[in-house]
Amino acid sequence: MEQSSNPFIPLLIVIFLAFIVPVILARFKKLHLPIVVGEIIAGILIGRSGFGLVSPDEPILDFIAEFGFVFLMFLSGMEIDFSSLGLASKSATRRERHRWGPVSLGFASFGLTLLLAALVSIGLVQLELARNPWMMGLILSTTSLGVVVPVLKENGLINGPFGQSLLIAALIADFVTMFCITILVAILSQGLAFNILLIGLLFVAFFLMLRFGQIFSRLPAARRAFEELSHATAQIKVRGAFTLMLAFVVLSIALGTEVILGAFLAGASFALLMTSEDKPVVHQLESIGYGFLIPVFFIKVGMDFDLEAFLSSSKAIWLTPLLIAAALLVKVVPALIFRLRFGWRETISAGVLLSARLSLIIAASAVGLRLGIISSATNAAVVLVAILTVTLTPVLFSALAPPRHVAPSPPMIVIGAGELGLQIVEQLRAHNEEVIILDYDETRVNRARHRGFTAMTAAVEANDAQAESVLSGAHTFICTYANTERSYRACQVARTVYGIPHVVAHVSSPSELTRFRNIGVSATNAALDHAALLTLLARNPATYSLLTRTDDNKEVYEVLIENIDCADKTLRQIQLPGDTLALAVRRNGELLVPHGNTRIECGDYLTLISSLEYVEQGRQLFAEIEYSQ
Repeated sequence: MEQSSNPFIPLLIVIFLAFIVPVILARFKKLHLPIVVGEIIAGILIGRSGFGLVSPDEPILDFIAEFGFVFLMFLSGMEIDFSSLGLASKSATRRERHRWGPVSLGFASFGLTLLLAALVSIGLVQLELARNPWMMGLILSTTSLGVVVPVLKENGLINGPFGQSLLIAALIADFVTMFCITILVAILSQGLAFNILLIGLLFVAFFLMLRFGQIFSRLPAARRAFEELSHATAQIKVRGAFTLMLAFVVLSIALGTEVILGAFLAGASFALLMTSEDKPVVHQLESIGYGFLIPVFFIKVGMDFDLEAFLSSSKAIWLTPLLIAAALLVKVVPALIFRLRFGWRETISAGVLLSARLSLIIAASAVGLRLGIISSATNAAVVLVAILTVTLTPVLFSALAPPRHVAPSPPMIVIGAGELGLQIVEQLRAHNEEVIILDYDETRVNRARHRGFTAMTAAVEANDAQAESVLSGAHTFICTYANTERSYRACQVARTVYGIPHVVAHVSSPSELTRFRNIGVSATNAALDHAALLTLLARNPATYSLLTRTDDNKEVYEVLIENIDCADKTLRQIQLPGDTLALAVRRNGELLVPHGNTRIECGDYLTLISSLEYVEQGRQLFAEIEYSQ
């Protein structure tokens, strides 16, 4: 088909397809067909292998599709949470440091994937079904982070240990394969040594840009300028994101490296520079990408699909089922290492989901086609494999993955079975909290047990091994020791050894408050508290009655936002139970006054007030959705 005299007509057809595909798929939800698969199929129908309505060689489509591909790599870089790739923090428990964590599982499974993919690729070359074993090996090693993330979200698993392990495994596969493809292209193009140096320069630019951004964002004048220019017409942060992306793309082209790496690094640097306040910017960028640019890219992939070349090549026809089998083999077998931490159901479903390929496999195949190490027929086979894996694996994962349930809240730990400690336990139990008392004095422990409390003998301040099973994974630690030094040592063990995030202590002297607070302890002093309560009673008696439960029908309580279904939504979009109202949002140590348009995030602490009958519903609404063991 000849190029249209009006370049906007083919663009109109493509954009109309991008609009209508999600509408059609929404009518057939039971098919569980990803939108991108629908876009590729739509492209096949109007392209050279279909009715030929639009020429794949239209310049405007070529440009927008290429820009969409670059933007997809940029958004992929933005999805990376580099903090999740760190080693065990100081706050991690001893048990966590000595077991297989998400990062260890991710690297181990991907290492095995690379090995298996290399062996399979060598076999395909021997059978004359592939030309280059290295490129084919990398193609088979890819995983689609863009598929893994929404599937985990849909199944309510993304925040749990299983979901995080899968997410990090996909992240590692995405980044390492992208880097290796860039290296391979450099070797095949001009040679190893010089091009490795050029790729190194790209990473140098990444770190320099990151450092410059960190310094620049701290300048008061810069912060003021960004605040003033973040309005509807300026959108300075969106403009900055595009500038950053194109700067890295231009630099990649100038250095002779693949643009996929440059765009990916640009997205990663933008993600590292973002704050919690930049969430709207992310939504805006995703709207531009997934609303316009990226659909054009996937429809163009379908338009370029050469069915004739595929059907005329017996090798390509044989290659397709072999590639599908290999795509599952090189992911499911290495995923067996997940059995070190999870059950068989989780292990098999992990391998299935990691078998999903889409954007990166298509990109790698396109690069190979351009370099002449992949034929057009093989490229068609790879696109078919991408379509089939991304269609089938989410459905299989949803069938195999463990059902989600609300994870039970960990018990609160009260240290000291004296009268103060027992009074605290009684009040916590009145709030339906599970509480365990620890004390070094067996007499006091027996007295607590006699009153019907769960208590055990342990010297926390001495890092007693007896307490490890109780303290590992605890969320709240309340120390009531009268002895300041003993109390300080117990709190220090709770914070540094067991990584308990919320540690509360009673301090006899106001002068000791600073020492406790320096190690992350919420320390309180009776004299200061009495003065504050009397002042509150005098000025705000209604607030006093709420906080001290004088009013037995109402309760003020705080919940941690863990449920991914509630995250990234405004309070107006969340239906709070009964008469529940939101009073405050605590985020990164900062207290925010909420309103209907306040968007909450995972990790926020939300202060609520409601009648007692709705308290438990309020807690369950925001609790973590977890997989069943």
